[in-house]
Amino acid sequence: MLWIAVTIALQVACIVHVFRHGRNTAWVMAIAFLPAIGMIAYFIVEIMPNLSRDRRVNQVKANIADSMDPERHIRAARDAVEFSDTVANLLAYGDALVARERYDQALDQFRRAERKSPHNDRAIGMRIAEAAYEAGHVDAALAALDGLPETGSQSERDRRDLLRAKVAEQDGRSADALTLYRSIVDRVPGDEVRCRIAALLIAAGDKRGARAVLQEVEMRKKRTPPAMLKANAEMYDWAKRMLAELG
Repeated sequence: MLWIAVTIALQVACIVHVFRHGRNTAWVMAIAFLPAIGMIAYFIVEIMPNLSRDRRVNQVKANIADSMDPERHIRAARDAVEFSDTVANLLAYGDALVARERYDQALDQFRRAERKSPHNDRAIGMRIAEAAYEAGHVDAALAALDGLPETGSQSERDRRDLLRAKVAEQDGRSADALTLYRSIVDRVPGDEVRCRIAALLIAAGDKRGARAVLQEVEMRKKRTPPAMLKANAEMYDWAKRMLAELG
């Protein structure tokens, strides 16, 4: 009985797919009167070719491939550099290394790209600053930030100030970091800046101020896209836990 129910359900699903996607209605007869052969043929001819064009399916495939071979992007980028060490290839190699948190190696590639670039490139300089910060090279990160050319983009200035604040925080200059965080908190997307402000306030003993910031994070979380919540799950868990501890 279960097999019959499953077969009927699959037949219905295939027939619905035929009409919904405008397929040849001759498939309906094949699916109805030759269930096994008809459904297998329909899947192979009409459904399978379209799976390769489905963004969600491709993303699942990519995620599976990454989990099975997490170094594949690095190898491909390294091979590209060995074939032709252009600025673009060096940056792609560095980006692949950053994705695997190999920041010192990424820094080397970004600096190679900088030496090859004919001008002071903002994008390369920012990559160097961020990789240096992540690798724990505070002075190198600051030097890279100071060497960046001027920009008219507010979002780019905010990105630089965010990194300056994180460098100051890592360097033990909490007051400087807090000032910078507060100057950009309302413009930078997400809640990283708010959580960093809360952490600094907790460290300074300002529980009331930290509680107010964390309450705002909890309220904003209700309007945050699920993808962003998932990507920053650890940060939001920390915020919730700290808010509970502060009472």
